[in-house]
Amino acid sequence: MEEILIISGKGGTGKTTVSASLADIVSPQHKLVLADVDVDAANLEILLAPHVEHTYPFMAGKVAVIDQDACIACGICEDVCRFDAVQQNEDGKFVIDSAFCEGCLSCVHQCPANAIETKVHQSGEWYRSASNYGVLFHANLYPGEENSGKLVTQVKEDARKFGEETQADFLLIDGPPGIGCPVTAALNGVDAAVIVSEPTLTGFHDMRRAKETADFFRIPTLLVINKSDLNPAIRDEMLVFSAQKGMALAGLIPYDEEIVHALSARKPLTQTLPERYHPLFSRIWQDITTTVCSAI
Repeated sequence: MEEILIISGKGGTGKTTVSASLADIVSPQHKLVLADVDVDAANLEILLAPHVEHTYPFMAGKVAVIDQDACIACGICEDVCRFDAVQQNEDGKFVIDSAFCEGCLSCVHQCPANAIETKVHQSGEWYRSASNYGVLFHANLYPGEENSGKLVTQVKEDARKFGEETQADFLLIDGPPGIGCPVTAALNGVDAAVIVSEPTLTGFHDMRRAKETADFFRIPTLLVINKSDLNPAIRDEMLVFSAQKGMALAGLIPYDEEIVHALSARKPLTQTLPERYHPLFSRIWQDITTTVCSAI
């Protein structure tokens, strides 16, 4: 099973649009498993319309809890908490608001009565869903929660395990934007990374950062430039850069106002505008598989 990751140096470049269209291209000919590991803002489910079959809790964050029977109401926990998570209620008891607690353990170590302990709490959910394109693994990290890298790993590893057990041909992963911890977790073990960018100053800058991050893990990369005719000068600079860095060009997607209206139908672009985009994404997929096969 080959693993293809779609990433972008910044958000809003069309990464999920590319992922959904490739899923539509690949699924009729190959056994496909899908994963959306952009756990902070998963959007692939919007275009693939999956049916959730299994929901699993993601337990990761730690919060402090006060044992009211052991608490002596000295107020030290309130004094040492830098996040204003400790509050005194109307009964004079000290309680901890889990929404503000960062799990730093200062109150635990400073409590003279040993009345505070930390407990793991639920930080999100992840799902296994059925779709017309293959089984989709995706997740939802609750607002304000941390450990998104761990949730990325959870989703990707379960998708990988399912793909191996069912002898799938490809695992197609819609990755997170940026170059932080979630991206490095998503890059781990994949066979190729497709960087979706756009011809703007910020797009070019962040594409270079994404390329450097993938190079650190020695992962072959390809480039897809979305809205490619929006700024021809920067597009040409990006093409020169990709050629110098050995990054194959997988495709140029033109600026097209019809894409916005087409995506409002909540379907892959290759279905809403098939005559225009089915051939284009077929060529993109062919270039991806050629790069993957040559790297193995």
